[in-house]
Amino acid sequence: MSYFNIVISSFFSQIINYIFVNTFAVLGIAIFIGILCGRLFDKIGIPEVVGVVLVGIILGESGLGILHAEELEYFKPLVDLALAFFGFFIGAELKIFKLRSLGKVIILIFISEVIFTFTIVLLGLYIYLNDLYMALLLGTLAVSTAPAATADVIWEYKASGELTTTILALIGFDDVATILIYSITSNYILNTLGGVEFTIIHALGFFLSHVGFAVLIGLGFGGLLIGFTRLFKRMREIFIVAIGIVILASGVAELVNASEIVSTLILGLIFSNYCRKADRAVGVVRDLSEPIFTIFFVLIGSHLKIELLPTLGGVALAYTFTSILGKFSGATLGAYISNASANIRKNIGLTLYSQAGITLGLGHQLLYDLKELGLVGYQLGLKIINILLSATLILLIVGPIMVKYALYRANEVYREEVETMDYIPLR
Repeated sequence: MSYFNIVISSFFSQIINYIFVNTFAVLGIAIFIGILCGRLFDKIGIPEVVGVVLVGIILGESGLGILHAEELEYFKPLVDLALAFFGFFIGAELKIFKLRSLGKVIILIFISEVIFTFTIVLLGLYIYLNDLYMALLLGTLAVSTAPAATADVIWEYKASGELTTTILALIGFDDVATILIYSITSNYILNTLGGVEFTIIHALGFFLSHVGFAVLIGLGFGGLLIGFTRLFKRMREIFIVAIGIVILASGVAELVNASEIVSTLILGLIFSNYCRKADRAVGVVRDLSEPIFTIFFVLIGSHLKIELLPTLGGVALAYTFTSILGKFSGATLGAYISNASANIRKNIGLTLYSQAGITLGLGHQLLYDLKELGLVGYQLGLKIINILLSATLILLIVGPIMVKYALYRANEVYREEVETMDYIPLR
């Protein structure tokens, strides 16, 4: 090889290395490829979120290795920001007059779905693993429904109707139920392994600190945002203030260790129901948030590890199967018991499979807590995390596809033609 070729090769190698270690370059690549792949998947009838998650898998350690585990910690603020806005937008979709008309239906579906999911996953994995602690914890985490992946499909296809409202309400309730059950099961296991007596008061204290403070934060900042909308008249000012309030509410929730999603969900609910200009402002903020959501799904995908499937495939498949069975049977039974409409009865059981942010977040918190108990606790936590990562890989692909199928089957898709840009011809 000539000296010139060596210099050129070294030059391009340095450029490539610089691009892949430069934070903004990595984010730019993630947004560009994520959007491109999402559009390609949309062309073949698959929700965009699936394509974006697959881009994350390719860029992560299971693929090209551009996004490493230790580097992902730098992007945690972006993940938190995306979850905060997802919570805000979900809350903004929940109109009180719709919730009143569907109140009985939503509550009965929610109770049935939570009981069935927790019980079926617990019993199924206890029989499969013969490990009560692991079965309890996995049964708890299976109750959660990923707000981001599920809601993103709803917004992508402009869905609206009874089924859509029910799905969005259940997303929020599922996360609250997960935190409640987790506060009991995790405290029971941590105290038992640590040789400390378990008390329900301590467990409920964990729940109240997470959810109670989150509700108060949401109510407080929701009222503050409404006050600002009366002070500022121009739409530009309103949506800028809305962005700032959502970020501030998320930051305060993180500061007091409360649920960021619940706090911003309550904030969005208050804002959309008590401010006439809310819908337009929320629409503008959502459009501006699209790059953040793309980065979020790429980062979620980069966490997933394909190499774990051969070693944990059996357990991951058992967890995936039992969680889907629990969600489907519980939600469907609840819909029939509540005398829900045919659209809800036939489709609600197909829409709650996705898992990601809340499940993995609580799983990592559990790993940290169990690590304090020594090697036995650490091994238990690590195994649970690996099972969740393997199962999430499947559920984040299957879940959005099933949501799309259910929305089309319920005739609640109102997708409009995409607005295109006009170009000045070159001369």
